[in-house]
Amino acid sequence: MARQETGISFPGHIFLMNLRGVASRGEDFVDGRRISFSPRRAGSLIHMPAGSDWTGWDEGEPTAAYLLVSIKKAFADEAFGGMVRHRSGDLPASIGFRDTTVETALQRIVIELKQPDPISVTMVESQAMQMLVQMVRLKGSHHEPAKGGLSSFDLKRAFAMIESSPDEMPTLADLAKEVGVSRFHFGRAFKQSTGMTPHAFIAKRRLERSADMLRSTNRSATEIAMECGFGSSSHFTIAFKRAFGVCPTEFRRRSRI
Repeated sequence: MARQETGISFPGHIFLMNLRGVASRGEDFVDGRRISFSPRRAGSLIHMPAGSDWTGWDEGEPTAAYLLVSIKKAFADEAFGGMVRHRSGDLPASIGFRDTTVETALQRIVIELKQPDPISVTMVESQAMQMLVQMVRLKGSHHEPAKGGLSSFDLKRAFAMIESSPDEMPTLADLAKEVGVSRFHFGRAFKQSTGMTPHAFIAKRRLERSADMLRSTNRSATEIAMECGFGSSSHFTIAFKRAFGVCPTEFRRRSRI
């Protein structure tokens, strides 16, 4: 378990997203006051209000990566017209929470900065404003994982894991571990996000990939079945015909007419 010290002090607002690595235990202090420690998995968020001082330590995986976005206090003051004063009592520090609105805004800021155009500044400012407004709305509330489905960050991670090994699809336990939740929660949240169970989604992706290979390659149906993770060519044929209405060889023939 690698231990790292925390020491962040900045005159403006800071938002961080944990992109990789898990901080499983530690201590957090904000402005010298100890606050409860929340394990920080990939996708979790941190917001430090303007002028706050965050210190402490954590232990977890030896490597980690964070996305950090800072917002000048003057920007927030002007945006709110002095209505919101950024003292710790007004916008308390939030460490290790999940919120789809803040997460999406951070991701959009990254996209704008990577591919800037004449209106990127306006887009970035609007996303920064959206994050600040969301934190004001969440003021004093208990932050929990987003309900009603997986966050866009976790959904992308699950999709990436599924696509990375088409011949050996991950199990429900693998996917739940990648996201950092229980199998029960992952299965329910995945269905709420996609309308399909993880098993049904994986089966659909296998069939879609096999159809693409039938169109674009000359590999045999048996080879494609093995490549896409089907247990046998007969299983592949039955599943394919159920999905597309014709057997693989007939599908290939029609796609090339």
